[in-house]
Amino acid sequence: MSENAANKLAKRAVAQVGMLSAQFLLGMAVNLIGLPKETSGLSKGATTVFLSIHGIVGLALLVGSLLAVRRARPVSPHFVRDAWIGVGLVVFTLVAGLLTLFQDNNWWSYLMAVGFLAALLLYGAMFVYASRQAKTQ
Repeated sequence: MSENAANKLAKRAVAQVGMLSAQFLLGMAVNLIGLPKETSGLSKGATTVFLSIHGIVGLALLVGSLLAVRRARPVSPHFVRDAWIGVGLVVFTLVAGLLTLFQDNNWWSYLMAVGFLAALLLYGAMFVYASRQAKTQ
């Protein structure tokens, strides 16, 4: 295992944490303003923009989670397993987010928050452990 591989994984994990942070703030903005179908005028325009960016960042998180799997392979099987769990969490959260939009049930929003928190903790831990591993090599 090379130090470079662990550093690349740590950078990918911190990028995921950054995107998850942006997702949280965008989601909270939409939550505070309301969904586009619930608003009008300037509020509708603002929430549409926030929701659109929220969706784009969600897709970027999915791509990033797959990149984390790729970056984890040369580091260790433990990281590969965790990276695949990250993919699952991102997919789970995306599905919960889509169901939040199309179903009249706030439990999907709650499950989206659970997925977000689990992914944030996972990628945060991955960053810490990959950084430590890079330093010990």
